[in-house]
Amino acid sequence: MSMKKIILTLIIAFTALCQLHAQQDPFYSMYMFNGLFLNPAYAGSSEVVSVMGIYRHQWAGLDGAPRTANISVHSPFRRDQYAMGLVMSNDRLGLSNTFTVTPSFSYRLRLPGANRLCFGVQASFAYFYQNNRIADLPTTLVDNTFQINQNLFVPNFGFGIYAYGKRYYVGVSVPHLLPAQLRDKTGIVGYNANISRVYNHYLFTAGYVFGKDASIVKVRPSILMKYQKGLPKNIPQFDASLALLFLERLWIGATYRTGGDKEYLGQAAIVFAQFKVTPQLQIGYAYDAEISALRRYNSGSHEIMIGYDFWFDKKRFVTPRFIKYF
Repeated sequence: MSMKKIILTLIIAFTALCQLHAQQDPFYSMYMFNGLFLNPAYAGSSEVVSVMGIYRHQWAGLDGAPRTANISVHSPFRRDQYAMGLVMSNDRLGLSNTFTVTPSFSYRLRLPGANRLCFGVQASFAYFYQNNRIADLPTTLVDNTFQINQNLFVPNFGFGIYAYGKRYYVGVSVPHLLPAQLRDKTGIVGYNANISRVYNHYLFTAGYVFGKDASIVKVRPSILMKYQKGLPKNIPQFDASLALLFLERLWIGATYRTGGDKEYLGQAAIVFAQFKVTPQLQIGYAYDAEISALRRYNSGSHEIMIGYDFWFDKKRFVTPRFIKYF
């Protein structure tokens, strides 16, 4: 292994470690279309059976860079006071692979003016596998860490509150209530001291649509705030987004993500688009341009989404809109 490769590997590992310390879960640039992944109380908010899949290729061009696939389904019951949801995700990063199944339940209260206040709970079951034996190491390096593979099962649970109407939403959630430690589960002598743990993770989301119903163009600002232990100076991270809706069918927007290195202004600048192909089918794409030190070593991140709504009650959708604002 050349000195250049060693230095590059150290830079990538350090940058990834800093970001993983600040963000233990996979994240998505099109978070405003993927609410169930952030908050279990979001279940049923589409008022139909809604299915969405997202694939994210982060830091394209780097070997071992994160690749995440996520599929979610949620629906209210016939008595729409209750709703259920399910998220399945697979996250690959270097030698490791994490598969997570997260069922959720939401209790929904009707408020005046077609508004709702929802309370949600979720359970998560994560299976972590790390194949250390395929690591490409210098022949002179001897490290017990890479002698055996790890298989870990980490259950957890969380809750959330979500309020929404036709033009707004606001939510808070804690996806991980149990600060589970992976220490003492690897069986590797001398390795457990610095192994990862799952911290409480606090999320706040909000968005609003400006513009009259008949307007050709509407404006939607939205925000995602993330906080957990380990962030530099305990400062939360933010995704601040602004999107334009054209003819109730096409969203075009941009996001600024804070974080990253101290000498840079943020972590990423993002552009995204989402198109309502039919009243039921939607597709989307996002591109992240890295603005941290890691930008020298990758060509950005790509994210693709596809969603479909199944209308189980035709009487409620005699004249369906093309767009759901959230």
